[in-house]
Amino acid sequence: MTPLRTFLAGALLCATTVHVTAAPLDVTPDTLIERANLLRDARERPWDPDTGLLGNLRNVHIVANECTVRVVSGPENRLFLGSGTFRVADSTYSGDRQRSAKPRLYDVTISAATGASAIPRVGADNAAVCFTLQLATAHELLLRGDNLKLLFDRVDLPVLRMYLNPSHGMKLWFHDVRLGLLSVQSNATVVAGGTGEVQWLQLASSQASTALLFHDMEARHVGVTATTTRARFSIRIGADTEAGYYQPARAPGRIALEYPIWIDGPVAALKVPAGRVNPMPMNDEIRNTTRTLRAEVLGLAGPAPSLPAASAGSASPSASWPSPAPISPRQRVADVLQPLLRPGMTVGKVDLWNGGGALEGRAPDEVAVREFARDLKQSGEVRSAQVARIQRNESGVAEFRVMMNFLCAAPGERSVCLPAAGSSYTQQQIEAALRPVLAPQVQVAQIELTSDGTRVLVRGRASEADARAALERVRTQLPWLEGSSSSMGKDEFSARFRMACTVPPRSQGICTTEGGGR
Repeated sequence: MTPLRTFLAGALLCATTVHVTAAPLDVTPDTLIERANLLRDARERPWDPDTGLLGNLRNVHIVANECTVRVVSGPENRLFLGSGTFRVADSTYSGDRQRSAKPRLYDVTISAATGASAIPRVGADNAAVCFTLQLATAHELLLRGDNLKLLFDRVDLPVLRMYLNPSHGMKLWFHDVRLGLLSVQSNATVVAGGTGEVQWLQLASSQASTALLFHDMEARHVGVTATTTRARFSIRIGADTEAGYYQPARAPGRIALEYPIWIDGPVAALKVPAGRVNPMPMNDEIRNTTRTLRAEVLGLAGPAPSLPAASAGSASPSASWPSPAPISPRQRVADVLQPLLRPGMTVGKVDLWNGGGALEGRAPDEVAVREFARDLKQSGEVRSAQVARIQRNESGVAEFRVMMNFLCAAPGERSVCLPAAGSSYTQQQIEAALRPVLAPQVQVAQIELTSDGTRVLVRGRASEADARAALERVRTQLPWLEGSSSSMGKDEFSARFRMACTVPPRSQGICTTEGGGR
């Protein structure tokens, strides 16, 4: 093992030992959706819709006319009745517990029903709220109902995306929510607004009677899209807010006046990447509309009920909420490779695909990026690495993208490398793994690991048919060896293989291993 590889292996091992982690990756819609998926798949939640338990819920379709509904957060997905009688219907699930370790995913429809129900009630029977929906894992809500009033009461989730189907008189209020991604897409006559903190706020309308008034909500990124005229939007642009308005009609002049947006903050800070819109400063009419909306929805919903604790039937009734976020595959890659970054380098984004990925970040100069890519190739964590892009931004900082091929299908999955103890492979380890695959038809004369640990030479005696069969077994059974060349003579053969991994895999590396490892 070369001194550089020894140093890199030691650095990575020390990073694992002392739990050195990279700075968190940039928060994007993709990373937030990934976090929501990880939280949902972290444990199995009870599924018993007759008593309101909704399992590992993914999508919810609510059909409720003339109703007030409260949505809250909690450790389970659960339905509690108020004044109404509702049923969970059209439930579907995906995932086979016999084939996958992941929990089953449920999509449900909650709609008005008649007759008795075992779903627990909260509050008095004459309470104004038809039902309360507790969400732990749901991503998407599909909402429909004339005069439906919906209160999102201090909801705390990574992702909440909702689609408002054609309905009349719909009103939504988000009360002191904490959300990573909030997306509201409307094709309804609706007024919506709220307070709280959101990383990414996405508002869209294809209905002229839509009013999405979110100027009381703090957001780091705001995107507004309108595919029809006269929809109303309002947003807040703070010192750190990036905000844009997109309307595909690219309408200049007088038509642009039909695409209004009111802004609490500097109007000139609104970005318009395509088309033209009519940005205006906040006015009293918009503020009064949201005050009235807030008072009406909160008044109808009344005080928050005291909900039962996690059910006894839960797989983990004492599970805490909010649940700690599992480490995502993207973050795992960033954490593992943190010790290889040169001074001044940061990673903000990791893209993943089957068997590989890419790092994006910033560096002080081009030399640092190329040295990082070189060290990455020799770290034993990836099969290959290549600089894809280096360019200076407006501030003179070098932004880079480095492509990688992993030694497993995805971060956290089993490595193709031969598990072994130590920081480098030995001749004995290679022989012990290779001889049983070559035998018994082959008489092995020599197995040699080259001094740099990159290649294996095999010589032996066998008929041509037996030799070819043995080499095919190596190809199919030992993924840590890659065929390079072979030759065959009279009852003799030789073959050269490339080592896919030059050092044994670490159990806490990008890939994992079963048994042995560093």
